[in-house]
Amino acid sequence: MSRGQTLILAGALATCLIAGSPQRLVGDGREYLAQAIEFASFHGPAFRPADIPYVQMELARFDPALANWDIWSSTAGDVKRGRVFLHFWFYALLAAPGVWIANALGVPPTLAFTALNLALFGAALWVAYPRVGPAASVLLFAGPIVWWLDKAHTEVFTFALLTIALALMRDRPWWAMLAAGAASTQNPPIAILVPMVFVAAGVRDRSALTDRRLIAAAIAAVALALLHPVYTYTHHGRWSLLLEQTRSGAPTFQTLSASVLDPSVGLIGNFPLFVTVVFAGMLVFVRRSNGQLLSLDFGIAAAAAAIFLFSFSRTTNMHHGGTPSLSRYALWLIPLAVPLLSSLQRGGGRVWRRFLWSAAVMSALISVVAFHPSVPQNSREPTWLATFLWTRLPAWNNPLPEVFIETQLQVDEPRVPVATSGCEKILIAGGDLNAGLWPSPCYPAPVPAECQTAGVLCYANLTDRRYTFVPVRDIAADASAIRRDVVWPVDAVLHVRQLYEAWNWPGMRSEPLSVVRTADRVSLQSLGSNDHFILVLRNPGEGAVVRLRPAGPLDGILVDPLAGQTIRSLHYDGEPGLMTIDLPHDSTILLLAMRSNSSR
Repeated sequence: MSRGQTLILAGALATCLIAGSPQRLVGDGREYLAQAIEFASFHGPAFRPADIPYVQMELARFDPALANWDIWSSTAGDVKRGRVFLHFWFYALLAAPGVWIANALGVPPTLAFTALNLALFGAALWVAYPRVGPAASVLLFAGPIVWWLDKAHTEVFTFALLTIALALMRDRPWWAMLAAGAASTQNPPIAILVPMVFVAAGVRDRSALTDRRLIAAAIAAVALALLHPVYTYTHHGRWSLLLEQTRSGAPTFQTLSASVLDPSVGLIGNFPLFVTVVFAGMLVFVRRSNGQLLSLDFGIAAAAAAIFLFSFSRTTNMHHGGTPSLSRYALWLIPLAVPLLSSLQRGGGRVWRRFLWSAAVMSALISVVAFHPSVPQNSREPTWLATFLWTRLPAWNNPLPEVFIETQLQVDEPRVPVATSGCEKILIAGGDLNAGLWPSPCYPAPVPAECQTAGVLCYANLTDRRYTFVPVRDIAADASAIRRDVVWPVDAVLHVRQLYEAWNWPGMRSEPLSVVRTADRVSLQSLGSNDHFILVLRNPGEGAVVRLRPAGPLDGILVDPLAGQTIRSLHYDGEPGLMTIDLPHDSTILLLAMRSNSSR
C-alpha cells in the first residue's frame, strides 16, 4: 500500500473513531479552549480583564457547566495586568484560526482542535511510514494516542512532533530540529533534542554545518525553544509557570520509572505490546549488529528518554486527569522507539517482521477499544495488570501512593488508609494510635515500629497468610489525610483480631457478596464470599436491620468489638427465604460473621 493510500485509510479510520465520541473537554482542555477563543478574538496571548466575561460566555455556549468556572482565580497575573494560565499558549494559537471558523459556522469550537490534531497526526504518519514500515506504523499510530485525537489537549501535538523529529533527524535534520523546537513550546524539556540533532548532523558530515538549511532551521528551532521561557520571564519574572507544579529533591526509582513500569499509569500496563516489541527489537538489533547498540540515533533517543523521565519525576501530579489510565507523559516515550524500529525495518529479517505484524495488529485491536475516543477519562483505572498484581501478587509492586490512593478511591487528594477490595494490599499512615491505623473491614495486623511514626506511609502486603510491611520513602501524610470514618477504633482492635482469627480470615475468598440483600439504617462493609464472610456494621440507627438470602445453611455470631461481647449466635438452616437480623442501635460498630460448615 502506498503512503498516500495509507494516509487516506488512516484518516478514514480516525474519522470513524472520532464520530463515535462526543465533543467534550478533559483535563486542561478548558484552558486551551479559552486561550484559543481569546486568540480568535484577535486578542492575547494574555487575557485582558475586560475580555474574560466574553471568553466565559463562549465557553458556556459549548458547555454550560463552564459558566461558573472562575478564569481569574485559575490564572496568574503578568506585568501588563493580563492573566495567563500555567500552560503555554502556542498550541492554542495554532488552533485559533479553526476556532474562528467554527464560530462562523456555528459548530463546536473543539472541532478546531480535532482538525489540528488530525493534521499533525497525518503529518507524522506521512513522515514515519516509509522509515519505520507499515507494521511499526500500525503499532505507533493505532495505539493509545487515538484517545486524544478529538481532545483539546497537547498530547497529539507532542506525539506527532516528536515522531517527526526522531524520524527525520538522520536524513532531514533541519525539519527534525524545527519539529523539536515547536514541541518544546508546550513542554520545554523537549528542547534538548535541538542541539543533539544539530551536533549529530555535524558528526555525521562536517560539511552539513555549512548547509544553509541546517543553519536556518537551527536558528528557527532555537527561537521556538526560547519562546516559552523568554515570554514567561519577561512577563512573570520566571522561566516557566510550569515550575510551580514541580517538586524539589532527588528523584526516586518509583518516580523515575512510573511512566514506564507502573501497572496502572505506565506503558507496561496500558501499552504492553509496545514495551514487548521494543525489548525484543533491542535483542534482535544487538544480535544482528554483533552486540553493538551504540549509534548516534540510539544515543539521542536514550539521552532524551533519560531527560524526559527525570522531568516526569519532578511533577507534583503524576496521577493527573485527562486520560483513561495511561500517563500523558508516557506518550512522549513512544516516538523514541522510531530509530530502533527504523533500523529493524531495514535489517530486521523475516521472523522479526512476522513478529512485529502480529504484535502490531493485536495491539491495534486492543487499543481502539481500550482507548476509543469515547472512553471516559480515568475509566480504566486500575488497569487489569494493576488489579492482578495488587490482589494476587501484592508484594511485587508498591506504586506511588498518589496512584494507589486515587485509583482505589477515585479522589484527587491524599486519603489514607486505603486498601484493595479483598484487603490484599493496604496503604496505612503512622501517627496517633488513638486515631487508628487500619481500615475496616481488613484484619488489623500488628504494625512494626517503623510504620508507627507520625506521617510515615507503609504498604502492607498479604503474603503467605500474613502481612509484610514496606515503608514508603520521601513521602509523608499529615493528620488531615486520615480517613477516620473507616479506621478500626483502637479499643476494638484486640477483639477484631480474635474474631478474624477464629473465622480464618486469610482463607476467605474475595468476591462480591450477593448474599446481602438489604442493610437498612446502617452502613456496611464486607470481606469474604457468600459462604464465608464478615460484615462490618457502623452506626446502626433505630430499626437497623440486615437481610440475607443465603444459598445454604450458615452459622455465625453478632459481636460488639468495642465491648468484646457476643450479642447473639445465629443459625440459618437453608430454608428458602430471607434471614433477618435486627441490630442493636446503641452500638457504634458491630461485626456480623457467618460461614457454612464446608468453609470451616
